[in-house]
Amino acid sequence: MAEGSAGIARLLRDEALACFAAAGIDVAGWDEVKSRRANGLRYVAIEGYPRHGGSSWQSVVRGTGDIETDYLNGEIVLLGRLHGVPTPANGVMQWLGNELARRKLPPGSF
Repeated sequence: MAEGSAGIARLLRDEALACFAAAGIDVAGWDEVKSRRANGLRYVAIEGYPRHGGSSWQSVVRGTGDIETDYLNGEIVLLGRLHGVPTPANGVMQWLGNELARRKLPPGSF
């Protein structure tokens, strides 16, 4: 994670968890997630192909004008509205992602 992004990720995650709790949605705890990842999903370096980011980053880099932020952060924002949970960080991330995609700006523009 880039410098400073850990705090942002924590805000986004905390908002999501608060929304899930308010909506009565049961989610896996951190220990369960770590256990599942230990025997399955792993990110590894592939020689000649540097890994820079996930699918949203790839959408921005490709300049397609489309990004999945409405289905990621937007769903958290919607849950927050439905259950009275503030979601300012996810709302900003949704807006930023859409602006990057719509304006076809490169990653790091904001």
